[in-house]
Amino acid sequence: MEILALDLLPYQLPLTEPVQWGAGRYRQRDGALVRLVDAEGRVGWGDAAPLPGFSRETLAQTQSALRGIAPALAGRTLDPLAVVADGPFHRALDAAELPSSARFGLDLALVDLAAQELGRTLPQVLHPDPAVVLPLNGLVMGGDAPAQARALAEAGYSAVKLKVGRASVDEDVETVRAVRQSLPSSVALRLDANRAWSWSQAIAFAEGVDGLDLDYVEEPLAEPARLPELWHDTGMPVAVDESVQEGAEIRGWASTAVLKPTLIGGLIATLRRAAEARAVGVRVVLSASFESGVGLRGVAALAAATGGQPAGLDTYRWLAADVLAGAVPDEAPPPPFGRPRVDVPGLFARPLEVAVP
Repeated sequence: MEILALDLLPYQLPLTEPVQWGAGRYRQRDGALVRLVDAEGRVGWGDAAPLPGFSRETLAQTQSALRGIAPALAGRTLDPLAVVADGPFHRALDAAELPSSARFGLDLALVDLAAQELGRTLPQVLHPDPAVVLPLNGLVMGGDAPAQARALAEAGYSAVKLKVGRASVDEDVETVRAVRQSLPSSVALRLDANRAWSWSQAIAFAEGVDGLDLDYVEEPLAEPARLPELWHDTGMPVAVDESVQEGAEIRGWASTAVLKPTLIGGLIATLRRAAEARAVGVRVVLSASFESGVGLRGVAALAAATGGQPAGLDTYRWLAADVLAGAVPDEAPPPPFGRPRVDVPGLFARPLEVAVP
């Protein structure tokens, strides 16, 4: 496939309510679509959207990096099989050291374009036998947590995720116990602390929730080097997230590796870390970083290609608008990311339609 051009299309998407990322509260999600056009008129779409408070790079730095690499791609003929495989082409991109969100946007656009030339869907070029049905992880944020969790379970979600670490340990324990009680035993409860606790706080929390059926507790320690010790001393199921983004080796003491492609650095980097996790018996869960529908489509493809565990795509419910055609009322049906399950073949059955901002 011969690349004619790489274009960036910035977007600003309002949120349904303010969301806290890091130390700030935000009312909109900013990013840039990556559009690759080939000589046959096909278009590959990617989403480059650094997450404030979590990404190391800014949106301006992301766009600058992509504009900088665009001349190296324009006019170049690429083998689509090389684009979808982890080989010399992607090792050359590694050498460019693009910011993580820029690499995710570029990888997604390249693989999307290559999949079209190969006559396959995005999940099919990432794995020969991707999941057909992808369950989603319902997200509880603010308000009456037990009531939200109960509503998600009644809607059919098989896993629910709750943020902890923003209140006192005693309050968190009380909330977690109430949420667990509100859920059927068949619904997994996942917790995310975002490294909020000291060692003593994490021990107190583990003691407070002892005996509860928890799927995992994500990054409970401000000192991540002590995570293996915490698991050993308490038996609490620990998931790694920020540790993976920082390049730490995934080891068997972790129950789960939560992989966020925007923060890890692209599709290929995510597949590498997923293979590393599986090699030591660690489960892989894919999760979004509040990307647009274009980015979520890429995360869904990766989730279907890496085991089909309940994926963290429920961030879509916080977008009041989207770049995908069909996200506007009275047009085509909206993307399926606000539901308990995604029909993977259905999601990729038709070409991506983008309402250019």
